[in-house]
Amino acid sequence: MKGIYIILIAALLTGCGTTSPFTYHVKPTPLKNSETKYSIGNIDVNLTLGHGAIAGDKTFASDSQLKKQFTQYIKKHLQEKGLLAKSKASASARIDVVVNYKRTFNYGGKSLNKPQISHQIEINRNKEKLASMYKPVYTTKYGYLKDIAVNLEISAFSRDAEDEPEDIELVSKLIADDIANAGS
Repeated sequence: MKGIYIILIAALLTGCGTTSPFTYHVKPTPLKNSETKYSIGNIDVNLTLGHGAIAGDKTFASDSQLKKQFTQYIKKHLQEKGLLAKSKASASARIDVVVNYKRTFNYGGKSLNKPQISHQIEINRNKEKLASMYKPVYTTKYGYLKDIAVNLEISAFSRDAEDEPEDIELVSKLIADDIANAGS
């Protein structure tokens, strides 16, 4: 009986380990997991303001400032993984990213809650779509102790514009992780 349970658990783990969030448009995919070198194409950010936003408030980053931050952090994390090509000519593929970023506020609009995010990634080579993925709405989740600290900051109404880049970097790291996992 133990043998059956071990086989079932192994089958489940094997099955879970092989699923990819990407849809591959060219088969077999030329992308190699954690090896393919990418150039950065378009990184678009669609900013929406959630309940509690103060009309005309310039305290928080604009769409264009968020785009710069996402671009900077995605490049940084791809570079750390050794996946950022030195030039467009040396890249095996190009990535385009769309981030839907909903800034959410505590009551009064002066302090932040965790953002609501979704993102899309498209990987192309010579105008040919190789792979794409869509990650539906999620929020930031830090490591255990850090997440507790962030939640305490939110509860105390003290999470503000200076803390938002921390969320941007975490989301950018998740996007870079997704890109690193593209391919076979």
